[in-house]
Amino acid sequence: MPSPAAALRWCERNILLPVTVCFILGISAGQTQLLPEQTAVIALVLLAIAALFLHHRHALLLSLPIFFLTGHLHLLHHLAKPHAAGQLAALLTKEERRVTLVGTLASMIEESEQDGEVISRFELEAEEVLLDKTWRAVRGGVRLAMLGKADDLRPGITLMLLAKVGPPESFKTPGAFDYQSHLAAKGIYLSGWIDGRADVLLLDSQDPPSLRWLPEQLRQETGRFLRQHLSPELAGVYQALLIGSQAAVSPEIQEQFRAAGTMHILSVSGLHMSLLGLMSGLMLNWLLRRSEWLLLRTHVPTLALLGTLPLLLLYGFIAGLNTPVLRAMLMAAALLAALILRRRHDMLHLLAAAALLVLACNPLSLFTASFQLSFSATAALILFLPQIVPPVTESDEPPKTLIKVGRYLFSALLVSIAATLGTLPFLLFHFHRLPLLGPLLNLIVEPLLCLWALPLGLAAILCLFIYPPAAVFLLKIGSLGIWAGLRCNELASLLPCASLWTISPSLTEIVWYGIVLLLWSLRCRQTALIGAALLMLHFTWGLWFPPQPGTSAIAFLDVGQGSSAFLHLPDGSRILADAGSSGKRNIGEQVIAPYLWSQRVWRLDQVLISHPHRDHFSGMDFILRHFKPKILWINGDAHREENYQQILEQAATQGVQVRIPQSGQPIAQGKDFTLTVLRGKPPGDDVNEAALVLHYRHGRRTFLLPGDIGKQSENVLLQQGADMQADVLLAAHHGSRTSTGEGFLTAAHPELIVVSAGRSARQEHFPAAVNRAIWQERKIPVLITREQGTVTCGTDGKMLECDRQSPISD
Repeated sequence: MPSPAAALRWCERNILLPVTVCFILGISAGQTQLLPEQTAVIALVLLAIAALFLHHRHALLLSLPIFFLTGHLHLLHHLAKPHAAGQLAALLTKEERRVTLVGTLASMIEESEQDGEVISRFELEAEEVLLDKTWRAVRGGVRLAMLGKADDLRPGITLMLLAKVGPPESFKTPGAFDYQSHLAAKGIYLSGWIDGRADVLLLDSQDPPSLRWLPEQLRQETGRFLRQHLSPELAGVYQALLIGSQAAVSPEIQEQFRAAGTMHILSVSGLHMSLLGLMSGLMLNWLLRRSEWLLLRTHVPTLALLGTLPLLLLYGFIAGLNTPVLRAMLMAAALLAALILRRRHDMLHLLAAAALLVLACNPLSLFTASFQLSFSATAALILFLPQIVPPVTESDEPPKTLIKVGRYLFSALLVSIAATLGTLPFLLFHFHRLPLLGPLLNLIVEPLLCLWALPLGLAAILCLFIYPPAAVFLLKIGSLGIWAGLRCNELASLLPCASLWTISPSLTEIVWYGIVLLLWSLRCRQTALIGAALLMLHFTWGLWFPPQPGTSAIAFLDVGQGSSAFLHLPDGSRILADAGSSGKRNIGEQVIAPYLWSQRVWRLDQVLISHPHRDHFSGMDFILRHFKPKILWINGDAHREENYQQILEQAATQGVQVRIPQSGQPIAQGKDFTLTVLRGKPPGDDVNEAALVLHYRHGRRTFLLPGDIGKQSENVLLQQGADMQADVLLAAHHGSRTSTGEGFLTAAHPELIVVSAGRSARQEHFPAAVNRAIWQERKIPVLITREQGTVTCGTDGKMLECDRQSPISD
C-alpha cells in the first residue's frame, strides 16, 4: 500500500491524469445536476482563492476538486444553451411548427434512398425566422431533411426555406438510441422536414469567399463524384471511408458490418488516421533519407512526422472532424511537439490531454459512443501493447518472409483483441452486441479497406480537380478492395456464431471491468482473473437464475404510433404484450429489445399479439429470434397483414408454442396475482374488434390492456359480466373516438389512463378530443407516451406507483 507521501509525489509527476479524471467526474455529476449552479460557483471561487495561499503541493491537490467543479459547471452551461435568449430552440420547444427560415447551409448535402425516393439531409445555421407573422433574429443549428435531390446547393450559401421544425423526434424509452441527445452533442437542438426543392430559395448563389466552408464543399463534391462513377453499394462505403458520411450505406450492409464486428471501419477514426499517418510517415522518411544534406543537418524522423501533419489535418477536415479523428490529431500534434522540444512524452498523458481538450470544447461528447469507444480502445492499446506484442529479437540471420508475415498477423490479432477488450463494456452498453469473429475478420477487412481502398481514394481526391479520369481509375482500383471486404463481411454475418446479443452492463459492472483491466496491466494477474470470473457470474446471473421480485412492474413502451407493454410478474415471469409500430423501422430491434436488455432481461417466457395489425406485431420477429419465448398467444384471426404469416412460421420453426386462448383463460397466475385473457367479438370483418384483452390483478391492484377493441367489443365484454375494473387503463385503440365508451369507462373506473401514441399526421385523433374531454371531466389523469415517454407502473398489491404520477394508496 503506497504511503500518502508517495501518492502525493505520483500526483505531482502525473497531475494531468487525475485532473482529467476529475474533470470527467464533474461532467458526469453535472448530468445528474448533483450541485446547484450557484453552489458550485461559490465552491469553485473559494477553492481557487485557497489555492493561491497554499504550498505548491497542497495547491496541486486542490486542483482536483477545482477541475471537478469546472467540469460540472461547464456541462450545466452547455445544457442551458438551447434555452438562451436568441436561440431558435428556445422559440420552438414543443411540437413541430411550419416556419420560414433564413440561414447558411452549414454542411454537405447527404443523399440516401428510402422506398425508392431520394432524401437529402443537411444542416442550416439559422439567422432569421418568420414566426407568427414576425421576423426575428435568431441563432442555432437545424438538421433538415428534404424530399428530392439538391444538386445545386453548396455549403456556405444563404437560403430561405419553408419547413416543419421542432425538437428532434426520439423514442423516450430506456435503452433505445437517443437521437435528440445525439444531435445535442453536435450543438443541434432542432430538426425539420422540407416537402421538396420548390420550398428552398437561394438568396446568394455565389460561392462564399470564406475558407470556412471549403472542407464541406470538398466533402460534397467528393460524394457526388463517387455516386456518379461507382455503384451505390461501393459508393456508399467509399463515402464512409473518405468523407465520414454513412448516409448512403444501405441498412443491409451496415448490419453485415455490425454482425462481423467491423463496423468501426465505416466510422473514420483514429485507426484510419494512424494507418494514414504511418504510411505517409514511412514514405516521407524514405524520401527524406535520400538527401545527404538533410541527414547531416536535421532529424529526419521528426521532419517526416512533421510532414504528415498537413495530410492528417486535411483528411480530418474532409472526414468531418468527429471525436475520434480530433483525438488522433491532438495526440499526433502533442507527440510532435514533445519530440521537437525534446520533452519526455508518455502516451497516457497525451491521451489524457486529448480527452481534456475535446471535453473542454464540448462536454456532451463524454456521453457519446464515439468518445467512449475511441478513448477506451486507445487506452487499452497503450496499457497492453507492451505486454502482448512479442519483442523483436536481434539475430545474425534475418527471419524468413513467412516468419515475418506470421509475426505481423499474430501481432495484429493481439492488437485487435486488446482493442476489443478495451471497448467491450461500451460496445455492450450502446449496441448490446459482442462480435465474436471481429478480431479475426479485422485481419482481412482492415487491410482491404484501410490499406488498399483508403489510400487510393485519397489519391483520387487529389486528382479529382486536376485530372478526373485519373481519379476515376484510382477509385475503380480501390473499389476492388471494398468489394472483397463486403463479400467477407457478407459471408461472416451469415454464420450463427458471428455475434452474441447481451443485456446492458450496469455502471457498477463497467467500473468493475475497468478495475480488472487495470489490475491485469499492473501484472496482478491472479487477482484480475478472480475479479473477471466474479464479474462474469454477476453479469450472467439473471440468465441462470431469473429474479423473483415479489412485486409487479408493467411498462407501456414509447414505440411511436403502436403498442407494446412489458409485464414483469412477482414470480419472475416476463411477458411482452404486442410489439409493433406503424413506422418503417423494425421497432423490435431498435426500441423494444434495447429496452428489455437495459432491464437485464435475457429471455421472455411468453409473448402475445393482440391482433394482426402491424402496429401491434411488426417487431415481433426480432423479439422471437433473440428472446426465445416458450409461448406465443394470438387471437386466431385469419387476416394476414404484411409479415404476420412469416412471424407465425418463424415461431413454429423455433419451437415456440402458438396458442389461441379462450375468453377468461388465465395465462399466468400465482399466489396473489392472475393475468387473464378476455375476448369480445370473435374474429370477423373488423380486425380491431377481435383483439385480445389482458386483465391483470395483483392483490387489490388491477390493470387493463384492451388492445384495439372498439365500442362493440366493449359492450360484449360488459354483457358477459367480465371483470374490467382497472386502476391503470391502457386506452383502447390508442385513445381513438371509436373506443372507450362511457359504459366501458365506468366499469373500468381507472385512476390513471395511459395512451400509447406517437407523432403522426393524425396525432390529434390519438387520443381523440372527445375522449380527452370526458377524461378531463371525470378528473382522470392521462399520460401519453409521445409526450411522457415510456410509462412504468409498479405495485406490491397495495401501493401503486407510476412514472410522473403521485403514489396511489388504498
